[in-house]
Amino acid sequence: MDGVARSPETEPQVPLHRAASIVQRQFPAGSAGRTDVVLNSAALALSTVSEIWYLNPRGRLVKIPDEELAVGGFEGGAKVFRTRSGNVYESLSIRRTDMADAITLLRSAWK
Repeated sequence: MDGVARSPETEPQVPLHRAASIVQRQFPAGSAGRTDVVLNSAALALSTVSEIWYLNPRGRLVKIPDEELAVGGFEGGAKVFRTRSGNVYESLSIRRTDMADAITLLRSAWK
């Protein structure tokens, strides 16, 4: 650790589509089908146990509100999140530490 306190917004981030791909490889039995659909499903699983972030129009990293995550879906191979009301979030990411924790939780649930 470099001794610098980090806020959630400044912690290392992983693009969500990459994190979803890693999850998909961890659980190959559930990965039959179109790649974009599989990645969208993996992103949904990640979003149930972790915060999902996006870049707002000003280039700031912002957490997608939980109430928005509850009423939408991932598209384009986990590259876009669209709510039922039409809000669209792009440049999605997950904190690196959250991704590791989420994979551990999902692996425990899978057993």
